[in-house]
Amino acid sequence: MGRRLVALLLLFLPGFAQKVRVVAASDLQYALPEVARAFERKNPGVKVELVFGSSGKLYAQLTQGLEADLFFSADKAYPELLEQRGLAEPGTRKPYALGRVVLWVDRKLGLKPGPEALKDPRVTQLALANPVHAPYGRAAVTLLEHLGLLRRKDVPLPGLAKPFPLLSWEEIPWERLTGGVEAYWDATPLRQGKPRFAFVYGENISQTAQLALAATRVGLLALSLAVHESLSGAGAYWLASLGSHLPLEQDYLVLKGRGRPEVLAFYVYVGSPEARAVFRRYGFLLPGE
Repeated sequence: MGRRLVALLLLFLPGFAQKVRVVAASDLQYALPEVARAFERKNPGVKVELVFGSSGKLYAQLTQGLEADLFFSADKAYPELLEQRGLAEPGTRKPYALGRVVLWVDRKLGLKPGPEALKDPRVTQLALANPVHAPYGRAAVTLLEHLGLLRRKDVPLPGLAKPFPLLSWEEIPWERLTGGVEAYWDATPLRQGKPRFAFVYGENISQTAQLALAATRVGLLALSLAVHESLSGAGAYWLASLGSHLPLEQDYLVLKGRGRPEVLAFYVYVGSPEARAVFRRYGFLLPGE
């Protein structure tokens, strides 16, 4: 679908205001409202309502009947599951971005952001999103593993085809790891030489950023949040390389039975040059680039 189709769709909208209800991963907290406002300026008869949360929790709510028109996930797995359950409009799942992970450090700590900073005795807490249901939390754990700061324990998890230490990142049954990171990974490299150390979990990546800013002073966050003035003014970040963690291939889709003209118009607008420019400004990598 292209711009001409968007225009045709909007020709058929009734005269009264139409609403598009979007549920989206929290890494879009700043980027998606900008996209929505730009869309509304072009289409004054449409109002886009945004609700943010962790992708896993939003997925669970959608399977339980949460009312929404579009779902933006921080990974592709949850949209795929919605497709498999027949809860998506056929053919509408597509990528909108690739998320990036950063280590953010409060400037008051006096540390240069980077993997070595995590070993410093001043880092006694680390904020990360709960990996049970947040893709950025999973990316954070796998990044720490890649850096040698976490080592998998040989824990019994019934029903697995391979022992836990031999699973690929994609094979890890994240939803079952409800005991906290240190129940499944040895964090000795992070604890060594420190009076104490603890992971502090956010329910989503936006809450994790607030925890880092207000309490832990260090966090594994989304680049799309770290570049915002609320965090960039107080701290600095180190950007993890692609391939150093579980990839954050981010998909969106139209939910089953929700393909109204205004919904399809916003769905198409997300892929427009104007919307892509917003995503790019917040540090997302884009499909086709």
